[in-house]
Amino acid sequence: MQREYVFQVVINGRKFRRVIIDSHYETRHSESMTDKIILDLVRVLQEARHVPNTLTSRGFEIYVTEPVFRAGKPYRLVWTMHPNENYVGVINAFRRKHGKIPK
Repeated sequence: MQREYVFQVVINGRKFRRVIIDSHYETRHSESMTDKIILDLVRVLQEARHVPNTLTSRGFEIYVTEPVFRAGKPYRLVWTMHPNENYVGVINAFRRKHGKIPK
């Protein structure tokens, strides 16, 4: 199941108007993760340039970004975007036990 949010964010110079969050994270991480936390983490993505980890056969760029910090806590965010779409898709997100806050 996916949930869609109207949410404006600029990542790698591209403007996105929506975020689509897959419910996959709820299987193992629902006690420490919410859609609100994920949206906060997506907002943090604006602060750096991102290079995809892989490209799917359908043209989706897959990113694994970690650590992404929220309230001093590190998270891993697995997300995607497509050159012809105006949304960021979040595949999975979860809290990491270790991570250093960047200076």
